[in-house]
Amino acid sequence: MTEMKRPGTEGTGTLPCHSSLHSPRPHNLWRAITLTVEQPEFGRQVREIRRAQGLSQTDLAGDNMSPSYISLVESGRRAPSVKLARVIAERLGVPLQQLVAPQPREERRTHRLGLVGRLVAARSSQLSGDWEAAHDQLREVIERAGDSEADEVLWEARWDLATTLGHLGRQREREETLRGLLDDPLTEASPLLLTRVSVEFAQALRLAGQLSESVRVAEEAVRSAESLGADPAETVRARVALLSACAESGDWQRAAGLAEELRDAVSALPDGRVKAVALWACAGARYAAGDTPQALKLLDRAAELATPATDLQLSARLSVAGALMRLSAGETEAAESLLEQARRTTSLLGSDGRRTQLAAASVALSLHRGDTGAALDQAREAEAGLDGTAPLDEARCTVALARAHRAAGAAGEADARYRDAAARYERTGAYRFAVEVWRELSEPVPPGRTGFDPHALVMP
Repeated sequence: MTEMKRPGTEGTGTLPCHSSLHSPRPHNLWRAITLTVEQPEFGRQVREIRRAQGLSQTDLAGDNMSPSYISLVESGRRAPSVKLARVIAERLGVPLQQLVAPQPREERRTHRLGLVGRLVAARSSQLSGDWEAAHDQLREVIERAGDSEADEVLWEARWDLATTLGHLGRQREREETLRGLLDDPLTEASPLLLTRVSVEFAQALRLAGQLSESVRVAEEAVRSAESLGADPAETVRARVALLSACAESGDWQRAAGLAEELRDAVSALPDGRVKAVALWACAGARYAAGDTPQALKLLDRAAELATPATDLQLSARLSVAGALMRLSAGETEAAESLLEQARRTTSLLGSDGRRTQLAAASVALSLHRGDTGAALDQAREAEAGLDGTAPLDEARCTVALARAHRAAGAAGEADARYRDAAARYERTGAYRFAVEVWRELSEPVPPGRTGFDPHALVMP
């Protein structure tokens, strides 16, 4: 048996041609010669059919191929031999001719332009704040891009979808989308894309209460960013992700060291969102290290860069973080002003999770003012929306509920909520915070205390 190739088909698999002297059906010879395994079209069709059938790359690989080989084929980076192409077609239950039939060039171009148009429309919805519409438009792009020459458009749509899901509060779906992007061949081939996706994935894991995994992914993001040697903002983002994960897992000594490493890099950044978030992260590290005055200075600088006019969502989060830190420093009036600003911005955002965080922060303010009745009312409001917040925020809010009940003299209610808060922290891996809860349960502190409060440590 010999293998014939048409001129110009190097790098593509071709069907084997038997000698016509031995062929019982010579009229099939021309079909055998002209059918070729063209990449990347072959791989795209294989991927689309496999996904539609609910098969994994391992299922398709079987015993005579590896899942990584299937990945290379589907990404168009490897042209299979004819023998393996036949095996792939048989396992998918489709004729080989269906996989190797080329799509007309003009049809591919028109389809791609249509996808780009839908992606632009989705981004317009994002800019206008219509996240539900953006979600539906991006889902449509992803569905339509599955069988086309549009890998880059598909990647961009999935990236935008992860951002959109974050704004919609659908963190589990966001996490799954980012996990899929990490395994995408385009991500794996680009250190820049790998850094960006790893940073977002680390943040998603942290919000999901998977702190040890968040630290691991953030460490990978830092290594990838440092290999770029080009954009300092990417390195800062990666280090902020790592610093935040360390701080919320209770590794405050490492967080302080990371903040020191960030100091020069942050000062070199132009003013903007990245700089504001980095300053916030450094403020959290300084607060955990016991340097509250310096932490407040850094947080104030971050708030100057992220005003409601420039970034409504970031401004609201910063206001709550700043209010809690001000309360622990005994600056009640400043804290109240920040919470009022957070209320105004949160009403515009309409986020249930943000409202719950705000209610819990309001509990702390009422306790500092000695208004137990208001604290209990706000505690009930926070408790009503508790299931809609991130695991770490659930734990912080539960501590606020425990403090409100203790101040009201309801010892049984307070003890139950302290125990609940400790269990929530333990489930996320924030063991140091859990220890602080158990300490507070056994050694009651007066309502409205000042000084370092670990539950006031809110990271970006």
